[in-house]
Amino acid sequence: MAGGRWYALIGGLLVLFGASVLGGYWVAARLDLREGNTLARETLDDMKRSAPASSDSAPRYARIEDLPGLPKYTEAEPDEARTALEDKPRAAKPQQLAAAASSADTTNLPTSNPQTWRRNALPFADLNSKPLVAIVIDDVGLDRPRSKRAWELPGPLTMSFLPYAKDLGEQARAARAHNKELMLHVPMEPNGRQDPGPGALLVSLPDAELRLRTQVALDSFDGYAGVNNHMGSRFTAFRPGMDTVLRQLKARGLMFLDSRTTSQSVGDQLAQEMGVPSIVRHVFLDDDESIDAVHRKLAEAEALARRQGFVIAIGHPHEATLQALSEWLPTVQGKGLALAPATAAMRKRNGWN
Repeated sequence: MAGGRWYALIGGLLVLFGASVLGGYWVAARLDLREGNTLARETLDDMKRSAPASSDSAPRYARIEDLPGLPKYTEAEPDEARTALEDKPRAAKPQQLAAAASSADTTNLPTSNPQTWRRNALPFADLNSKPLVAIVIDDVGLDRPRSKRAWELPGPLTMSFLPYAKDLGEQARAARAHNKELMLHVPMEPNGRQDPGPGALLVSLPDAELRLRTQVALDSFDGYAGVNNHMGSRFTAFRPGMDTVLRQLKARGLMFLDSRTTSQSVGDQLAQEMGVPSIVRHVFLDDDESIDAVHRKLAEAEALARRQGFVIAIGHPHEATLQALSEWLPTVQGKGLALAPATAAMRKRNGWN
């Protein structure tokens, strides 16, 4: 009997011990539930941040809602210097351009005014009395406050809007009301791992998909004179893809500004061959995002304009760029230069009135 009592006592103690352990876990779980959930979320966020980037070459953003709240504006390539590009006026006449245009097949493409770029260009009469400086602001539309500050700068600047920005029509009308020329900034595949955003033109896409993506971008808003490339150091060197894009620009009567994010770009040369009005970027203003650096690049643009009669300088809605331009723009006229829209510089380059 004594042995039985001992077994019963030991069994009871084990039951009590087990219950206390289970109860302790339950109490701890109840007490730490909120902290545990927080820790789990933080751990998951840390895992996402530390995860290696995807090897997929396609842009990772499917919708504008997926884009970062504060986009990065730089289009700099890590393996290539971004030096100024010398240019010179062309001897080609409009009738030569028309003859070249007839050789480019645009069958089955939507057509509009063959000179839509002229209809949508910001009026500018005096091409010859002074060297022309055309300032193009890329990546307009995503950061609404800075975009607004850009088009509120004085003078006939050119605003190039990304097609996946929200409220494009509203923003474009506001920019035009401030005497700004409009362009479309089409995202194209870069070298390296930068993400050009949704709907980008990629060298891996079949021709039908390239045509569709180009058409969707071109239909994103109205009133622009032409197109320039967002990033695109890989795509603009890909002749078949650029041929597809330029055929659509030709059919719609639009100009092409080759941003020249790579020296290997075929965009401007191919545009000339196809009869698409075109010009190239000469200076990037803000690869170095400091006010002093932007001022140095503006001085470089001034010198180029004096040497060749015109210059295209591209900047972005960086804080430093906006500040430097606000300081520099009031000084242009006193330096014997004329601030002009991009279409005016293109007309001067091609010898067109």
